[in-house]
Amino acid sequence: MNVGTSYKPPKNLVGKPDGLLATLSLPKQPIDAHKETLAGFSYEIVKKLAIMTQIDEITICQLVNISYVTFTKRKIQRKNILSSKQSMRLYVFIRALDAALQLFDGDVSAAIQWLKSPSRALGDESPILMLSTPPGVEAVMDLIGQIKNGVIS
Repeated sequence: MNVGTSYKPPKNLVGKPDGLLATLSLPKQPIDAHKETLAGFSYEIVKKLAIMTQIDEITICQLVNISYVTFTKRKIQRKNILSSKQSMRLYVFIRALDAALQLFDGDVSAAIQWLKSPSRALGDESPILMLSTPPGVEAVMDLIGQIKNGVIS
């Protein structure tokens, strides 16, 4: 995996829950996010995320369970919109990555490592695997909030 050693977002993004979302021009509000994921995100979001985080496109596709071969073919065919399912997985990953980046002071390697490591608080599942269902997403985001506040149950 080609992950940069340290992601340093602009100071105005650190500590704000919408840092990556705002920078990628993605909605923070659930209703708007719902509408945009149904419509499908542009493939450019993956490219922008790769540039911002120094995580290559192949790795991003792997992390959100998008076939890189299909991703590349559709890009070449100028079908520049992700499916709603792909958009949803990407949105959820970006939200979780943003929260983890805030937790680890912008360190991409530490945030990705944490997302991929099993957590006792999540029943020994890795946070990245929990992002496949709405209750799993809620559990991961709750855990990040608990860690940030020093309250782990």
